Amino acid sequence: MQARRRRLNSRLRRVTQVGFQTIDGFQTKDGYQTKDGYQSPHTPDSQPTMTHDTPCTRRPWAGEGGFSLMEMIIVIALAALMFVMAAPSFTITEETEAAQKLGALAGDIRAAYDTTVLSRKPHRLVFAFGTGDYWLETTDREDFYMGDEKLDRDPTPEEVKDRLEVFEEEFEQYKLLAGKEVDDPEEERTIPPTSPLLAAKDKIAPVEWKAVEDAEWSVRKLGPQFAIRSMQAEHHGRLQTFEELGSEAVAYLYFFPQGYVERAVIHIAPGDPDDRERYDERTYTLVTEPYEGLAEISSGYQEVDITRDERAR
Repeated sequence: MQARRRRLNSRLRRVTQVGFQTIDGFQTKDGYQTKDGYQSPHTPDSQPTMTHDTPCTRRPWAGEGGFSLMEMIIVIALAALMFVMAAPSFTITEETEAAQKLGALAGDIRAAYDTTVLSRKPHRLVFAFGTGDYWLETTDREDFYMGDEKLDRDPTPEEVKDRLEVFEEEFEQYKLLAGKEVDDPEEERTIPPTSPLLAAKDKIAPVEWKAVEDAEWSVRKLGPQFAIRSMQAEHHGRLQTFEELGSEAVAYLYFFPQGYVERAVIHIAPGDPDDRERYDERTYTLVTEPYEGLAEISSGYQEVDITRDERAR
């Protein structure tokens, strides 16, 4: 029993010499030091002793007040991984948008084909290169005929309007050459001058086109994600390009009541062509099927000889 007491006293002396940590501070043999650095003397009677109810707290970690270097490296690595995983989604989004826009355009070509056949009036789709917009127009001239002339470019709506005004001014001269009006006293009416040229005015005048205005045929938009890069239809002598003609350029695709749409190729590209290295890859090619009114779409820039179908006929 005495040996047991000696061992216990020896342990208590070592604790008193080394000190121990409590909730409020650190106990040493020379005094009690608080967390604020205050050193208070004590007597053996007032010396705190460790009991079952006296909790001990651990020392705080050195980096517990902020992020450690390893934690920061892990966060940066995770952020980089998330960015790499999200990068392909931009391409997927572009492909999804292209599928929607091009699918709608192919459907509109077929719908214009059907509308032309059912109404028995010529129609045309107008494509604006600058905005990527397109819309349907029609004319009351059932005798509309394209002819064999190949155009270097299609006239803009403003140019068509100017041509109509010039035609009206020049036609007034033909009216003067045809003679004057004659009064018929017996029937009490005025007989206008007549001539084969005056009678053919409606057939020789420039064709007037007007937009089809109904709920089904509002203005469609390819932009701002996509735009017309280039286009060539049968009445074009060469490929119409945005780079050459500029943002004001337009191109027409004609439909005929007999059930025929011009064979044409349309290249549709992203509206932002900054990535020139992948510009051809990101371009889509649309080719019309004249007798079916359908459109075939393929990825990438494809060179198409639109005269192939003409030689087959």
